[in-house]
Amino acid sequence: MKSARYLLAWMAVVHSTVMAAPLDTLSGGQTGKIEYQSITPPDRWQFVRKNLDNTKTVTLQGDLLMPSKMDGKVPAVVISHDSGGVTPKLYDVWAKSLNAAGVAVFIPDSFKPRGIDSTTNHQGQVDVSANVADALNALKLLATHPQIDASRIFHMGGSRGGTAVFETQWDMVRKAVITSDLKFAGHVALYQGNCNTRFRFDRGSSKPAPMLALLGAADDGTPADACVAYYTELNRGGANIRWQIYPDAHHNFDGSTQRTYFPQGVTAKNCSIEVFLTDVKGGGLGEARNYKTGQPIQGFGEWQREFAACNSRGFTVAENRAAREQAVKDVLTFIQSVQPVTQTPFVSHQVKQAVSPDMAHEQRTLDLLREIAGGKD
Repeated sequence: MKSARYLLAWMAVVHSTVMAAPLDTLSGGQTGKIEYQSITPPDRWQFVRKNLDNTKTVTLQGDLLMPSKMDGKVPAVVISHDSGGVTPKLYDVWAKSLNAAGVAVFIPDSFKPRGIDSTTNHQGQVDVSANVADALNALKLLATHPQIDASRIFHMGGSRGGTAVFETQWDMVRKAVITSDLKFAGHVALYQGNCNTRFRFDRGSSKPAPMLALLGAADDGTPADACVAYYTELNRGGANIRWQIYPDAHHNFDGSTQRTYFPQGVTAKNCSIEVFLTDVKGGGLGEARNYKTGQPIQGFGEWQREFAACNSRGFTVAENRAAREQAVKDVLTFIQSVQPVTQTPFVSHQVKQAVSPDMAHEQRTLDLLREIAGGKD
């Protein structure tokens, strides 16, 4: 049962039509329904290259929920929604739990202001870089709030929102919106998309803030093993990503949907392609390949053909109460443990260095993945 506060907040998101003028500062301590501006880039390449020719401005709506008890400035979390848009779980699971722990929550709606209800069956309606831009513009806005600690603002999201969370940790992406040193203190990605189709921004980035990835062992839409392999590679290059895999958990395990199969839901689980983007204008596609076979991918046309060929349809969503409850605990522990980000050099994966990853953590993960696969290597 939702509390009245979160039920009213959710209803306000669904039914709001009349808004105040867009804000570029919250210095007045505004809370509740907030309007602010963002952009809709056509794709990731034009976004990081700040190509505004085909980029449109958009006025977004977001809901800022503050803790009922505050002693000084509080940390905050920007929650990027998944392909289903802003749904009740963001309020009655996440905002409620985070607020109770003394953490402010801001939930922007990246879909309705753009005339979209859902992208589950058609991800091409709007590029993920729009969700990324929305989160980064929200960060800029929240940093001006007198009751929010600008050095303790986190980014969280699931599925499509998890992809946005993953991408905001990289300097190349952040600098497309924020030119100062302002950045998220940490990142929390639930069942992240795009672990099989890797859009990479890690070359030339400073050491990113820590990220916690929460994955489902039974997820047939964004398989845990693909994300673990990706995170492990990035950690060996200097990233700071930790993960938890919840047994018997499907996609959207933190929601309230009974087990349902979406036959038209888009999944990239059969893909194994990656591209290293560059923010240099005129830089073309960037270095791309099939990371399992090593076969290079030449140019945008070939990339689009490979991308279309490996994407498929059909995945399962299902709530898992045990995983949901544990996820809340894990997120709160993560937020409490993260210190403000310090600027240290990030070494590209192309440069060999002596790295000491948490092998015990990786070994536990590999053991669990073998169990999931029935003991196969």
